[in-house]
Amino acid sequence: MKILITDSIDQEGVDILSSQEGFEVVVDLSLKGDKLAENIGPYHALITRSGTDVTAGILEKAQNLKVIGRAGVGVDNVDIEAASRKGVVVLNAPTGNTLAATEHTLAMMLGAVRKLPFAHQSLESGQWDRKKFMGIQLYKKTLGIVGLGRIGSEVARRALSFDMSILAYDPYIKREKAEKVGVELVESLDELLQRSDIITFHVPLTEETTELIGEREFKVMKNKVVLINCARGGIVDESALARFLASGKVSMAAVDVFSKEPLPDDSPLHGVPNLILTPHLGANTEEAQKNVSVIIAQQVINVLKGSSYENAVNLPYVRGRLSPELQAYFDLSEKMGRFISQFAAGRIEEVHVTLVGSLFAEDVSEKVFDSPFRYQPYTFAVLKGLMERNQQEAATFISAPYFARERGISITEAKADRVKNYSDLISVKVVTDKGNSTVEGTVFADLRGRVTAVDQFRVDLVAEGTFLFFTNQDRPGVIGKVGTILGKNRINVAGFYLGRESYQGSAVGFVALDGRMPEGVLKEIVDLEEILAAKEIVL
Repeated sequence: MKILITDSIDQEGVDILSSQEGFEVVVDLSLKGDKLAENIGPYHALITRSGTDVTAGILEKAQNLKVIGRAGVGVDNVDIEAASRKGVVVLNAPTGNTLAATEHTLAMMLGAVRKLPFAHQSLESGQWDRKKFMGIQLYKKTLGIVGLGRIGSEVARRALSFDMSILAYDPYIKREKAEKVGVELVESLDELLQRSDIITFHVPLTEETTELIGEREFKVMKNKVVLINCARGGIVDESALARFLASGKVSMAAVDVFSKEPLPDDSPLHGVPNLILTPHLGANTEEAQKNVSVIIAQQVINVLKGSSYENAVNLPYVRGRLSPELQAYFDLSEKMGRFISQFAAGRIEEVHVTLVGSLFAEDVSEKVFDSPFRYQPYTFAVLKGLMERNQQEAATFISAPYFARERGISITEAKADRVKNYSDLISVKVVTDKGNSTVEGTVFADLRGRVTAVDQFRVDLVAEGTFLFFTNQDRPGVIGKVGTILGKNRINVAGFYLGRESYQGSAVGFVALDGRMPEGVLKEIVDLEEILAAKEIVL
């Protein structure tokens, strides 16, 4: 087996690869772009960091390539879709920098509350001004952690040793996990903002978390709050942060990540006197770089030797090995997972996937890839859709079951012969701390996936695009009122889907929209007398 390394990784990883019998390892940092495409042909594995773009053009020339290993977390420099089409496994090393990121967060926290960089600069300039750098202690302060995943949990464990009170906001974490870590799980972000002396962020940058902290959220916070962001740029509105630092509402902040990197010269964060900036150093330790090198080396070996591997970010082969009808069910399964993640209330504790009908009789799990989770591909797709909105690292078809297991979510898969209304169907049920939610779906002759039931309501919903979902009292005029609000706000309706329990009981509506719905419009609909609840669902 021939392995090509095109970016610098720790020597220990190179040594692990070289020690394998029958492996030939070549390190050539000059191979980039067209030059890489010309030379990639003989290699079975490619290991990179962020310095090598692995494009579709390069992959076309990779006749023997089986695996790409990214020694780090991000895989933005790899064309995942092209790799999947060729059956190339793409791996990363998401756990290798956990402690480095944790410790950098604590370093930034201590540096901020004691104003250490500014005291150093003052002393170096010839001053001795102790009063100017009066700090605060962490002892007995309340730390608010937004996102209690892998890194957030490690920060919490270490902060407890400072005798801090720890709050966490994470709508996707089971309460039992928070209790094991020793933190108080709050129900809303606002509650955390109102009660915390220091706030740190450990969430991914998603549509949901982009500018999670803006003008309104800063106003909710305590006066003289301290803010730490070593997670992702874009979570905090940088212009708003600069303004609230200037006003003193935020007494100190420390930021390691930015919406644009490198930090541009015209950033509002430059020149702010009570702000510590570092150039994305969270994973920048010798140990972290060694860890990711070792992790990626071992995982590449596992793929090449046909053993189980954990950190793949794609699911090669799977769609191509399914019939067109089963491919449509695979795509529908992912959308059903995405649907129920937005629909279900509460923290998910259990996920139950049921495959109904003779279409799913054949067990194809062995044909898909080698994994310790022996699910059918449709369950992997459900879990990806379910988990992708709330992970520090992007959820993939392979990584989603691991993320679910980390969060204490139990997963069951079952098969059934048939149901009353459809010969073939997929059912997804989640159990949360607030109840149960179920969504069912099938594929018609046109190979378009449809949601056929939501909880007790029968519907016929093409599983594509953006929807306004609402529950209402089954009275005349509700559709007209909702339509009037949408029309007044120039939101075009592509379709209206209704279901009800019984005459004059409760009913549900799904309005297919041509685009996203502003938050103010949703509030108008929620405020209607007949509406019980409403939310936007994006598939």
